Amino acid sequence: MYKITDRELRMLEACQTEKDWSVVCNSIKAARGNEYPDDWWEKVKMSGMMDRIMARWGADSELKMKNFNTKKDALDWLGYYESKDPEKN
Repeated sequence: MYKITDRELRMLEACQTEKDWSVVCNSIKAARGNEYPDDWWEKVKMSGMMDRIMARWGADSELKMKNFNTKKDALDWLGYYESKDPEKN
């Protein structure tokens, strides 16, 4: 079982920007085969820690829905671009 460490919790607490958060989360996941720790939901999300930290840059951890009119709109928003070759789409 891979639990989050006190050191990793301190690293999250030190985050001041969305980029900081992303870097720390990626390093935490990288240490576990690109998966979050088993107790992430309890220790980080449900404890309120994630929302408290994300509030520093005006964000929160709530899931949000986004609608797109076309597949292209969705891919553009994600930063992907379709190939001109129809066999690759």
